[in-house]
Amino acid sequence: MIKDFEQLSLNLSQGHPLYDKIVPKNHPLRLIEEQIDFSFVTPLLSDRYSIDYGRPAYSPEVMFKLLFLKMLYNLSDERVIQEAQVNMAYKYFLNLDPEDPLMHPSSLTKFRKLRLNQEDILEDLLGEVINQAIQKNLIPSKTLILDATHTRSQYQVKTPIENLREVSKNIRKQLYRYVPEVKDHVPPKLHSTASLEEEVIYTQELIEFSHRYQDKNRQIQEAREKALDILKNRTYQAILSVSDPEAKMGYKSKTEAFAGYKTHLAITEERLMTAIEVTTGEVSDGKYLKTLVEKSKKNGIEVKEVLADAAYSSKENLGYMEQENITAVTPLNPIVLNGGKREVEGFEYNKDAGQMRCPAGHLSVRKARTGKKNQKKNQSLTYYFEIEKCKHCPLRDGCYRPGAKSKTYSMTLKSDIHQKAIDYQKTNEFKEKKKQRYKIEAKNAELKQSHGFQTCKFARLFGMKIQAYLTAFVVNAKRIVKLVTEKQAIFQIGLLDLIQKMDMIENKEKGAYYFINNKLLFQWPPPGALCLFYKLVKRTSRVEIKF
Repeated sequence: MIKDFEQLSLNLSQGHPLYDKIVPKNHPLRLIEEQIDFSFVTPLLSDRYSIDYGRPAYSPEVMFKLLFLKMLYNLSDERVIQEAQVNMAYKYFLNLDPEDPLMHPSSLTKFRKLRLNQEDILEDLLGEVINQAIQKNLIPSKTLILDATHTRSQYQVKTPIENLREVSKNIRKQLYRYVPEVKDHVPPKLHSTASLEEEVIYTQELIEFSHRYQDKNRQIQEAREKALDILKNRTYQAILSVSDPEAKMGYKSKTEAFAGYKTHLAITEERLMTAIEVTTGEVSDGKYLKTLVEKSKKNGIEVKEVLADAAYSSKENLGYMEQENITAVTPLNPIVLNGGKREVEGFEYNKDAGQMRCPAGHLSVRKARTGKKNQKKNQSLTYYFEIEKCKHCPLRDGCYRPGAKSKTYSMTLKSDIHQKAIDYQKTNEFKEKKKQRYKIEAKNAELKQSHGFQTCKFARLFGMKIQAYLTAFVVNAKRIVKLVTEKQAIFQIGLLDLIQKMDMIENKEKGAYYFINNKLLFQWPPPGALCLFYKLVKRTSRVEIKF
């Protein structure tokens, strides 16, 4: 409950003298607190609280900062509360006094599930941190780099029989706990060698038996409903885990599979994440290029160039980028680029005859174009050979199938948009820009190695979305601090270098030249206007520069 809006505001202090002695000036959390404004959390979540009902709520800003710490240091709900209770840097970041107590970990879980339970809120969180970066002039580039990274489900993949046994066991467990007097009447579990059909029948029997007791306790009702869900439409054959039924099987390569989710992301050349789309694991990467670009634009990013791998070079994506005047730095799929390299089979095009020549030297007798123009798929050109020659050809093994009524050879025709992409792919400009793709690979590594993105922290698709958006906020906050610090460092080094030069040139004779490593450092006297600038900086340089 929140009786008025002011209750959401913090009435705490970071000015406790103990913090100045314990928390270093360059501590990451101190730097993040100085550069990132978290005050937007309060108005963003104000409508998620009741004005008239319930107990007084903890500050949304404190709760969000606890989630920030959880993702930053890859901690559990329990561990982040424990650390925040004794860690002075955490207390400083949370705007709490050293002696202030923390809430129970379940409050943090409830905040995540009840206050951040809309995707629009998650989008606003990401948009806010990007807006703060824009306000600090940290995103001069107009290039997006796209990729997708996988996250495994925290639950073990199980067979249909194992899933049925799990829900059956849960029903028995709840019945034994809340209705112990019926223990002897509950249908006994089957032998471990029972078939899938037998397990289905047994689960149905348990559902019918528990129906009369579902009003005894909510846990019995929930266990029964879960069993009904996986029996409906034979869902037990499609899901990989009862605990995380939305996780799907995806593939990192031909031999390596994973059960979980994919996070499709876009970053700028400054390595700031501007857009996210979370899907189940089996979804193709390239489908979300337009979504990521449009979300980035909505967050205030001007997009003039997109850099991605071959998965994003579909005809549909290339057409969208051409329509939006976006340069596509995306290598084409080898099948499109090389036509599947069918020329290695020995078939060659005879430009004089306008027909295809087979390895035996015979020309095709006719050709036909298949497919429609201006469609997602390219057209194909099919060449037809004289079947009687193929039947008696000495090279027919592996080329002609006995009994076939025709022999054809097909080539995919490159559309105009593919031809433009091929021509651009051959330029030095494309090759240089392509080198920047390592930045998103490094970002994926940061997500997994530093922030626990290898494994889902929460179940189901929306749980993965919460994890993805919170982690994106964290890594963007870290990046903003780094970019601001670098700008300050460059300014400080340049200013100190200038002061050093001024100290050297004071009272120097006219015509003096000064060298460092055989390179001309400066000449005295400098031009008149520059000399006045030196004197001005010299007088004002005693002011401490914040770093």
